[in-house]
Amino acid sequence: MAKKALCVGINDYPFAGNDLKGCVNDALCWAKLLNEHFGFDQADIKILLDGEATKDNILAALDELIAVGAPGDTLVFTNSSHGTYLTDTGG
Repeated sequence: MAKKALCVGINDYPFAGNDLKGCVNDALCWAKLLNEHFGFDQADIKILLDGEATKDNILAALDELIAVGAPGDTLVFTNSSHGTYLTDTGG
């Protein structure tokens, strides 16, 4: 049974005052934790940081992660970045 992961961390944002400080570190620490404590091979952990972590790249990496998954596999996705709130207008 395979173990594969995608770890995303985005500190660097294009607008002044929006940068974060710990998200890249979060992604790297998740990757290290998965490797050292949960037996994930380093080659099976994809890490996308800052400029590499575009919407297209994240979606492509998620598609790839899901495509290679089989019943019984462990697939992990972690994301550390800005979030947003949207009002539920649909009730």
